[in-house]
Amino acid sequence: MSVKGIKKLKSYEITLILKPLLPDDVRKEIHKEFVDLVSENKGEVIDVDVWGKRYLSYDIKGHNEGYYIIYTFSSYPKEIAEIRRKMELKQEVLRYMVVEVDDVSTVGKKIKKKEIEI
Repeated sequence: MSVKGIKKLKSYEITLILKPLLPDDVRKEIHKEFVDLVSENKGEVIDVDVWGKRYLSYDIKGHNEGYYIIYTFSSYPKEIAEIRRKMELKQEVLRYMVVEVDDVSTVGKKIKKKEIEI
């Protein structure tokens, strides 16, 4: 039996910077779409950390503030390209960054968290 065909779930973190003046229902819809996207690709959202509105160090698309949401999730590496593509298509997303995380248990332990209700 060969183990070459078995793909392993990896842990990732994505930081989304949304437009600052979006209504709550639009932010919740983006959250739901991201969770559904990860779930339908056999991944799992492990943690959601909402930083809220923060000033940006430079203007992005005419905005000097952004609404930050950080997701920790597990997914297959081949699905990350699809997640990036979907984030590029969203007009509400100013910037995003996806990084691979080695040890999920240490991510965000020193930051006070705020929950999103769906």
